Amino acid sequence: MTERSPHRLNPHLYGILALFGTVMLIGGTDMTKVAVALPALSGDLNVDSVQSLWVADIYPLAAGVVLVPSAVAADRFGRKRGYLLGVLIAAISAAAAALAPTAEVLIAARVGQGVGAALLIAGTVAIIRVTFPGLRLRAVAYGVWTAGFSAGSALGPLLGGGIVELAHWRWVFWINVPVLLICFIGALVVLRESRNPDPPSLDALSAVLSAIAVGALVAGLKGPSRADIAPWLSLAAIAIAAVAAVLFVVRQLRLPRPFLDVGLFTNGLLASAAAVIAVTNGAFNGTLYLLMQRYQVVDGLSAVQAGIALLPLAAASAVGGLLGPALQRRSTQQHIIAGGLALTAAGFVLVATARGGGELAGMTLLGLGAGIIMAIGANAVMSTAPENRAADAGAVQESAFALGAGTGVAALGVLAIHSGARGAPGASASAVYGPGAETALVIGALAYASFAVAASVVILGTRTGTPPVRATQSTGER
Repeated sequence: MTERSPHRLNPHLYGILALFGTVMLIGGTDMTKVAVALPALSGDLNVDSVQSLWVADIYPLAAGVVLVPSAVAADRFGRKRGYLLGVLIAAISAAAAALAPTAEVLIAARVGQGVGAALLIAGTVAIIRVTFPGLRLRAVAYGVWTAGFSAGSALGPLLGGGIVELAHWRWVFWINVPVLLICFIGALVVLRESRNPDPPSLDALSAVLSAIAVGALVAGLKGPSRADIAPWLSLAAIAIAAVAAVLFVVRQLRLPRPFLDVGLFTNGLLASAAAVIAVTNGAFNGTLYLLMQRYQVVDGLSAVQAGIALLPLAAASAVGGLLGPALQRRSTQQHIIAGGLALTAAGFVLVATARGGGELAGMTLLGLGAGIIMAIGANAVMSTAPENRAADAGAVQESAFALGAGTGVAALGVLAIHSGARGAPGASASAVYGPGAETALVIGALAYASFAVAASVVILGTRTGTPPVRATQSTGER
């Protein structure tokens, strides 16, 4: 069978899959392994609860902000070039995090890791789209890519715990560097350069507005965690975020070739699936963050023991990611997503209200439901978009993943800090991750259960289809 065959992978494509799977494995561990190192690094760098939250959530938030500009830049300047730049930035940022002398430097390095991850994700999605012929091989490529990330997320807590116990928390970051440098060399060999012959405009105002919207929202959410910030400032930040978001949408509607085609959101299934991905990923990562801190700071578990305790949550999410596509042979996307919402909500409630066996069952249900939603929700977003808007749909999907994770960690973390402080200007870590975390999880579980009911009603009422495509001055690969 020749390389042109749409039915079989050739050795060159196998090399690309190995490269992408390895890089996404590293990205997956970066989402979860840092949480287990936080108690150790907090002692070394004198990191308080608020700074600890920034270390955990700034990585996915930075990735979410930069994803859409990264996708546009990859189409315009070259997908391989953008991918290689992402690998270099991720490696340099990991080394900077490992060498960080202060909390501020560590947070800045985590921003760099997020930017590198965004360039990698954008490059990967675009390269798969133009390199793998046919829907079947493309589905295999996306499956390997997402499986690498899921496996990394599942292994992250245990890997991080083992590194902290056997070496030092700084090696949680150092371990990325040699692997990423090997991937850089591999990318030079196996990837071929490609560009969109008719790329969208790299609109600076759109990029600024999207960054302001996300940044102001995060600032508003985190305001209550600081006793020296007046409540009205938090409300003002959220208002600024809303205005920036509206201006961003207006800007896209006026551009002849939009930065992001917001017309995609006129499709009910695509819009609701993106919302479900964001909220569910936020619930999953926020819960993982709080449980990891509680196990070590309050319950006195070692880093390895905490990683083992969280294995049911992470492993169940990986199983759910494999189970979702299998269920699609017997049911619709809408019904599977609704089922995933029910499992996740039930698991979240159990985690928030039970200990021992009940908490274990809750983690299993939460992880299983979240994994199903991530897999089927992503497929719903991509499959309902027109073929010539696949890049925009990919940006929507990946932004939902990243921004959902970061916002979820931020929201539940702020609730824990605020509840643990109980109006005082500060609170000990044991107060934040003990009673504070318990309160945050209960509030989060009730909020998610309410969201799950509403989202299920909306999703079950949608029909599968593609949204209308905006007329543009020219058509291209995008």
